[in-house]
Amino acid sequence: MRYYLESPIIQCTLLMFTVFIIDLVIPLGVAVGVLYVCCIALLIREKVKVTLRFSVLATLLTAIIPVITFDDRTTWMAFVNRGISLLAVWMIYFIVVKHRILDHKMRVYTTKLEIKNKELEQFNYVASHDLQEPLNTINSFSLLLNKQYKGAIDEKADKYLDFITQASNRMSALVKALLDYGRIGHNLNLEKVDCNLVLEDVRSDIDALITKTNTQLLINDLPKIKGYETELRLLFQNLISNAIKFQGENTTPVIKIGATLETNQWIFFVKDNGIGIEQKYKERIFAIFQRLHPACEFEGTGIGLAHCRKIVDLHGGNIWLDSHLNQGTTFYFNIPA
Repeated sequence: MRYYLESPIIQCTLLMFTVFIIDLVIPLGVAVGVLYVCCIALLIREKVKVTLRFSVLATLLTAIIPVITFDDRTTWMAFVNRGISLLAVWMIYFIVVKHRILDHKMRVYTTKLEIKNKELEQFNYVASHDLQEPLNTINSFSLLLNKQYKGAIDEKADKYLDFITQASNRMSALVKALLDYGRIGHNLNLEKVDCNLVLEDVRSDIDALITKTNTQLLINDLPKIKGYETELRLLFQNLISNAIKFQGENTTPVIKIGATLETNQWIFFVKDNGIGIEQKYKERIFAIFQRLHPACEFEGTGIGLAHCRKIVDLHGGNIWLDSHLNQGTTFYFNIPA
């Protein structure tokens, strides 16, 4: 019994006939369309045919009242109100139909998106297994050839072997970077994150690089925010690593990190004294595999800042920069407070 009463169709039927009984009692001058509209609104998730049938029923129930209760006291206002009621009923019908069409399109889009996500997951699986395995084999055998036959043939052969080793290492790094990019956003756990502790972890992770380059990290007191800890750690690590990497000759990296609260959002900054970025490349650098410098000048895969943008997007924010050539760069990103 309870199941039937929870059905929107049963609820709508009971309510409509209740409205009809009330309409028999109250004066004709009162428009009952709003009550029938409320009844039909219950069917917003039902099939369009069901909504059409109840709209027709509401029309009949509304129109029959003047016929049943007509007498000398009936005025023209009663028929105007009947017309308003009918107009309201059919307006809600078309609104419900429009909602159903949009809902169907959304379901189709969601299904396609789920299929694409599954394809990406399959790609990640292939990349992590089927691509890494032959790369590891190439790398292993090129190392063996270098070890056993280096200098046994001629200088050209040695150079070719070096090229093979370097190319396989770069390819392996690119595949790993792609996998890391694909994993961002999986198994998310939104929690209260202390950014000061995140920076301590990052400092520990890249301590060898910081020591080697004599980098000065100047970190202000940072806030606690709702976010994804693993992704935030990767975000700060990428920005700091880039700041250390892109330095001019004979310069010591100085990196300042802080945050300010502005209109319900935290705006973080990571400022360095590096080589800077030309204005025309401000958007390009956030695209995947976009490099502004050849690999021989600065190592890397060209995907670090793409990681950063994806992570900030996950937190509902934006990332941008302020930079001038040979005058350092400041990266900004905002996260809701």
